[in-house]
Amino acid sequence: MDLNKLLNRRELCIGDKPSACIAGCPLHMDVKAFIEEIQKGDFKKAYKIMSKKVPFARIIGSICDEPCKGVCPRNKLGGGINIHELERTAIELGFSSPKKSIPIPKNEKNVAVIGAGISGIVATFDLDKKGYQVTVYEKSDKIGGRLWSFQGEQLSKQTIEEELEIMNKDDITIKFNEFVDEEKLENILNTYDAVYIGTGTWEKDLKVNPQTFQVEDSSLFAGGRVVNKNDSVILSISSGRRAATSIDRYLQKTSLTAARENEGSYDTPLKLQLDDIETVEPIKRTSSVYNEKEAIEEAQRCLKCECSQCAKNCPHLRKYNTEPRKYIRQINHNENIVLGDHYANEMINSCTLCGLCGEVCPSNLDMKDIIQETRESMVEREKMPVSAHDFGLRDMEFSNSKHFSMVKNQPGYEKVKYMFYPGCQLPASSPEYIPEIYKYLMDNIKDGVGIMLGCCGAPADWAGRQDLVKKNMEDMKDKWEKAGKPTFILACSSCYRNFKKYIPDIKLISLWEVMDKYGIRKNNKTEKKKVLAVQDACSTRHNKEIHESIRSIADKLGYEIKELKFSKEKTKCCGYGGLVYFANREQSREFAKDRIGESNLDYLVYCAMCKDLFIDEGKKTFHILDLIYSNNLEEAGLRKVPSLSKRHENRALVKKKLLKEIWNEEMNDFKKDYGFKLNIPDNVQNQMEERLILLEDIEKAVDNAQKNKERFFNPENSHYLCRLRIGSVTYWVEYEKNENQIFVKDVYSHRMEVVEE
Repeated sequence: MDLNKLLNRRELCIGDKPSACIAGCPLHMDVKAFIEEIQKGDFKKAYKIMSKKVPFARIIGSICDEPCKGVCPRNKLGGGINIHELERTAIELGFSSPKKSIPIPKNEKNVAVIGAGISGIVATFDLDKKGYQVTVYEKSDKIGGRLWSFQGEQLSKQTIEEELEIMNKDDITIKFNEFVDEEKLENILNTYDAVYIGTGTWEKDLKVNPQTFQVEDSSLFAGGRVVNKNDSVILSISSGRRAATSIDRYLQKTSLTAARENEGSYDTPLKLQLDDIETVEPIKRTSSVYNEKEAIEEAQRCLKCECSQCAKNCPHLRKYNTEPRKYIRQINHNENIVLGDHYANEMINSCTLCGLCGEVCPSNLDMKDIIQETRESMVEREKMPVSAHDFGLRDMEFSNSKHFSMVKNQPGYEKVKYMFYPGCQLPASSPEYIPEIYKYLMDNIKDGVGIMLGCCGAPADWAGRQDLVKKNMEDMKDKWEKAGKPTFILACSSCYRNFKKYIPDIKLISLWEVMDKYGIRKNNKTEKKKVLAVQDACSTRHNKEIHESIRSIADKLGYEIKELKFSKEKTKCCGYGGLVYFANREQSREFAKDRIGESNLDYLVYCAMCKDLFIDEGKKTFHILDLIYSNNLEEAGLRKVPSLSKRHENRALVKKKLLKEIWNEEMNDFKKDYGFKLNIPDNVQNQMEERLILLEDIEKAVDNAQKNKERFFNPENSHYLCRLRIGSVTYWVEYEKNENQIFVKDVYSHRMEVVEE
């Protein structure tokens, strides 16, 4: 896979982008961390966070004009957080005298700062910390400029003097009552390595023609007071800080502009979903400054802005405590460095590839496509664990074998215009409905309807096995062309997605659209107006026709539909997609539990696996076909989920029944008679489901043991232990024999191959 392209896509993730308050603050104070400490009642830590970014913190924190509040998303939900008031409280309750720092050795560069106003003293402060000898020229007899205009209720004279005391040090020279005109500026430029003009409207104050001196050209830098309608203090500070950075870069002979796009205030790309957030009014202070309780309550209003829509709504990302940016980094590490480690493999194979993350992401970053490409790359590099998808691929192989696969035209038609393709999971789960559906289609469509049984190849696609996908699709296309290129009528959403992806030439229509168009029998029409919540199959995410037809059918049958929060294009996966059901059963269950936990209503589905997985977790769930054909809805909504072995048997029985009822043809039973009868208790059957062991696997293992005497005998309990490797899996069976009865005691499987010498 293209790793450079992968890493570039990582930049679409805005999960690590700053909140609006941090981006809106010209100094980029970590407002979120500051507020979090106040929420905990730790005002000392809050003050330390503020003073780390804000120079002369007690002064600036008391008079800041808080542009951060103006961009706070809370403005739409009660009012922005009173950050400035919280700063004042942090100063009141959290200030402690700073520890003396070790002075940085000075370099040989000398910088002049003209004007000891707000931007001038900030530039001086920063340049001094960077190791430069700084000389300040101030036309008055004190530093601070308009800071002194705040003296009074907001600031005491003592606080201003104490904060500015840091400027009175040997490394900083301040020349008071020094007015700089054009002539003196020429001398200063010739004396110092760099000069910053930090006065207000500098061309007026210095009587300097701006055309004579180019700003930020050569060694001259100009900034100073930001003149706007708010006369912003914090922007003046930012101006001085940016000037200090420019001077440092100029003297270090590095780029003045590189990586400075987000200096000062800027609009963050971080987007928030505010739909579910309650409006909360600001806390009013009872005195000149918030007390501790008031400050904590106001801080609690903070939304803690972050983009977490994907992780918030995806059980997979939550389980692995990750987000797209981190996930992509792990994939890159797995591809480029480790080349397939256990943790990364498990994580990559635990995604259902449903695409919800891309739908809720403000940047439309879809991990589905990335993980699909990763799986294909792992297969190509032979780093994909065979065990992850072995069962799903064997299940697909069975569905495309003679036991289930077939293509037949409607009796009396040499050529048909339509071909019913039910997929492999619906016949496995609800085999009784397939003949009913086919008869319905033949009765309602006059141009002839054939039927094709098989698997569309979705398991191979999910497993990253493009070799198997290609083979399957070539076979499918060949059958379609030989049948006269009929329109496919599809009952399976995954089939719809797969055909559209790999054989776009085939014209597709869903069974539900056909039923909605031609009408359905009203035998099961309910009179109670039962309310159901619709679970849309994730593979129909952008198929409006299917969404609408399902709801229309339910309505015609007398049901009221209640939409789930996540439905249609934002629907969630049941946990089967991506073969997660086989690769990581625990993760699959978490998907199912997450989905059924959204509503107490009974669910209506049109995907066979959605029904089976939800019922398996105790949720009453109806397939749309239950509403149409079932004679006992209550039983259908909680019917026992067919075992993995039963699913194979059901597919074969569907083919057998169709051949008998429609074409009056007989089909040989696919079950082989091994000459013994298996007796398997419930607890062992449960183990078989958990360990993905089929009845036929046990039969083959026992048959091999009986015929070839490849078994161990335990004289203490008279049990036999045998093994047989089928494909990449070795199956072990512990059993007791009594004539032609085999009593199975235990079963397990593994991917390790036992080699005999």
